[in-house]
Amino acid sequence: MNSTHAFLEIPVEVIQVVFRVEKEDPLRPLLETMNGLSIDSKLNSIQRLSAMSSSKLELSKDMLYPTVVLRDLWKGRFWTMKERNLDYTGELIGGLSQIQPIERLNTEKFDGNVKEIAKPFLGWLANSSNIERKDILGHIRLDELSCNSEVFSLKTRVILREDKVGRKFWIHDQGPFKQLVGEFIEEIEGFEMAEEVRVEQEDNWPYSPEVLALKRLKEHRNNPKREIEVFDQVIKDLQEDQRPRLNEVKPCVGFRQDMWDAAVEVIKTAQNRVYILTSFSNLDYIDDTIHHLLEGVKNNSVKITLAFGEPNRGRSPEDIISTENYIQKLTQTHGIDVIGGVTTKPSHAKLIVSDSGSAFISSCNLFSGSFDSGVLESGLILKDKACAMAMLEEVIDGQWISGAQSGEMEAILNQLKSKQEPSARVSSGTIKRLKKYRNNYAKGRTSFQRMKFEFLLRDIAERPMWSLLREHQHRQFMHDCIDRFEKNITLASDGLRSNGLDLATIQKLHAQADKHRATVRIWWGRHAPGSKPFDEIDKRGRKEAKQRLQKLSQLSNERKTWKLVPRYSHEPMETHAKLFIVDDLRLMVTSDNTLSFGDTMSERGDAGELGILIDHPRLSIQTRGSMELWLPKDAVIPKDMVRWWAALGEEVVMKLAKPTQAMLLEEALDSMIERIESSPHLSRLWVSEIEKDSDESQILNKLLKGTTFGMYRIRKSVESKKLIFDMTEVESQAISLAGKDTWVVSKSLKPDPKPKDSEKIHPREWSEAFVKSMKNPNEFEFVSDVLSRMLDQDSSLKLGSGKATKYITQQCAEYLESEKRDTPLKNSLYVRRRKN
Repeated sequence: MNSTHAFLEIPVEVIQVVFRVEKEDPLRPLLETMNGLSIDSKLNSIQRLSAMSSSKLELSKDMLYPTVVLRDLWKGRFWTMKERNLDYTGELIGGLSQIQPIERLNTEKFDGNVKEIAKPFLGWLANSSNIERKDILGHIRLDELSCNSEVFSLKTRVILREDKVGRKFWIHDQGPFKQLVGEFIEEIEGFEMAEEVRVEQEDNWPYSPEVLALKRLKEHRNNPKREIEVFDQVIKDLQEDQRPRLNEVKPCVGFRQDMWDAAVEVIKTAQNRVYILTSFSNLDYIDDTIHHLLEGVKNNSVKITLAFGEPNRGRSPEDIISTENYIQKLTQTHGIDVIGGVTTKPSHAKLIVSDSGSAFISSCNLFSGSFDSGVLESGLILKDKACAMAMLEEVIDGQWISGAQSGEMEAILNQLKSKQEPSARVSSGTIKRLKKYRNNYAKGRTSFQRMKFEFLLRDIAERPMWSLLREHQHRQFMHDCIDRFEKNITLASDGLRSNGLDLATIQKLHAQADKHRATVRIWWGRHAPGSKPFDEIDKRGRKEAKQRLQKLSQLSNERKTWKLVPRYSHEPMETHAKLFIVDDLRLMVTSDNTLSFGDTMSERGDAGELGILIDHPRLSIQTRGSMELWLPKDAVIPKDMVRWWAALGEEVVMKLAKPTQAMLLEEALDSMIERIESSPHLSRLWVSEIEKDSDESQILNKLLKGTTFGMYRIRKSVESKKLIFDMTEVESQAISLAGKDTWVVSKSLKPDPKPKDSEKIHPREWSEAFVKSMKNPNEFEFVSDVLSRMLDQDSSLKLGSGKATKYITQQCAEYLESEKRDTPLKNSLYVRRRKN
């Protein structure tokens, strides 16, 4: 279609029907009771009722409603004749596509549901019969059905639109059958969505291949052709994508004590040194802090580099004096080897990195509050040397250390760099399985094959793509999240101010949620619901938050197309968590209160922030559910089971080292119930939401649905890899977080022996081989992609780990032209043939 407008000619037929509405006389039960009774009464009303009961008066009041029904011959749906009046009669400028008619209705053999024909007329029949609309369907019968009309066509106009990433698609513009066009236009040849997507601009955060495929498979659920295209694209992208992946990561949601448990876990992994970055200190709780630090370094001579960011130092200089006293007391503690200091530049980030490559990033101020705190926090524990080094590089760049700590920081970095971490790639076996499911689906298009394909994509995401975000990137990232969400979005921040959730952001949230009929969740406020403000600043902050939420509620209530959670409450939620969740597929955990501040330095301040983004469907929905276990009831959609799936998933996370490992399902369930019973809050929730109206079998079926959303997998046994889809044999069945491992990790390579002079290859010969492996030698191409193809052809051209960049830029400069770009990684090398 070349024009921006086009026309559809949709064939229709007219059906004559007679609806019978059965309506009982309200006096019928009374009259039937009185019939045959001997009643001795002189009351006129009783005598009249007795006479009516003994008469042959018809007690039912069936009513007949003849009408005509329009049936489209595209999908066979029934409509009122109003659609005929919408027939487009204007000038036809653009292409005209005629829908091929399906078989006409055979009134002699029609055995369809009356509901199909009666649905467009329920309001009319309810009003005419004085029966409530919610009850009317049960009273309707089809008395007559005939079809004598000829087939004729109605025209509707559609228009070509384009989304933010350049995809072109057709939508209804004028004419009848708007709903049909919206649902099925992409099935018509020539009206498919164009997938030519613009390259995302620098500083955007594109999805990982597997997460993008999961989203597109959902979009094209009823379009097999599009689904096959998604299958093919993700198989290709998974083999080419070079973005970094985390080796291991697990969520941490809870209170300060839970955050300290995670901190101790990371400190224990240190071989010699560990770096801790926090914001504030409080001498009132130092004894508990010392106890936990001692637990972390027990039986291990670990040196702790402890940096305090003191983000409020400009307006509260006395805080630095208090922190220096705090550090002095720590250094005097036997068993703790600590180098403490206040960072050169202010920081609000919260981070722990050990020299083994483990790290903990969170929202929690570990050193400044009570260990009995009931305020919710969020974080991620990860094991990945590349990510750990990247975090420390951001620390150095932000000057989040004191001058005396620079030597220790360098020592940790050197330790991390001393051993090259093996690289990982999607295994050839995984690619073969993806191709197998794709081919099976193409042949039979069974939903089971698609489901297995999606499960495999979720397993691939267990080693997620990641990216770090600094303070100046958070606002832009928030808007990127808003542009992307289609199902739901969660925004969590301690504060909620007019500068952070400004009117432009509110309108943007509303437009996107309205477009996709989505859910928007806002979690905010460290104070308890119903608590009183403790000062004027807190009072003003709560007032601003209420105004922001009221504006969102107003927009949601006016359109009624999307949900805001919480819907009615404007109270704080006793949460200090700072995170973003997009469509239960993407998660970002941070220290930044993005909903509190605008994008300018004067609003944001000069304090550093650090967040980590991962494309990890299981951890995204797990984190949401774990938060909803403890958030106020107004912050949770009624009957949403995600929090209980998360409760079961948490037991598996705590007891198993890897997502692919399994444990007995019965053991996991027992552990979950024991945890629920130990908490009065969880016990009340469990009884009111689950046990009250469900028996054991129904409860298991509710928990089983968590497998559909990728929260966990049910296996036949602990030893078996076979997945099953019931919980009928709990005693022998097993549960795991994921299926088989989909990645292969290469062995660590020893440094290449230095070649003899006679074995050295000339830069000209090497450059010629490099150019032959390029897709287009005259265009810049990412060097890793070319090297991979070249070495597949001739492994003798390998220069050794990390040497290619230096060799190209220094030895081959006469033959190759190079430049640095920040995609897919910072300072990535791009090369093309040097032009003479």
